[in-house]
Amino acid sequence: MNVKEIVEEITRRFQADVQVKEIPCGVKKIKRTSIFVAIKREDFRKFMDFLFQIQEHPHFAIISATDLGEDMELLYHFTVDYGKQHEEKTLSLRVKLSKNDLKIESITDLIPGALISEREIHEMVGVEFIGLKDTRHFFLPEDWPEGKYPWRRDETFPDDMLNKLYETWKEGDGNE
Repeated sequence: MNVKEIVEEITRRFQADVQVKEIPCGVKKIKRTSIFVAIKREDFRKFMDFLFQIQEHPHFAIISATDLGEDMELLYHFTVDYGKQHEEKTLSLRVKLSKNDLKIESITDLIPGALISEREIHEMVGVEFIGLKDTRHFFLPEDWPEGKYPWRRDETFPDDMLNKLYETWKEGDGNE
């Protein structure tokens, strides 16, 4: 599918906000196309099925999270037509979750490589991935307190958990 067909199919199937940006890259200024799609959580799994209709194995890059105050925004980054010179398209799927209900379906059954991203987002911002079988900490120590999420803006920590580098650098200690 070309970009126009992808966008038309997305807008036909989903209540989605779709934006397309073409960015010239490199010395030859070859245009790279990015498709940004914002969907409702209820449509997330249907959209993933659609993505697999576009390409049998879409290339998954990472999930990123942004704390918007009352909501948490997840961005799933994919590439379709991966490896086809001058035809690759990045597709960023945006889903907002209320902090009162931080749950979304896991995609590890479709893309096993999403395991590390889902575990990272789970432990850093508190999103529960329904169906994620392995929820052990990956980046944080095992004794990290339950319910404490270091990437959340509304998070507070006991003083002994904060790393205060500025207090360890004192004049005359050779670390200036």
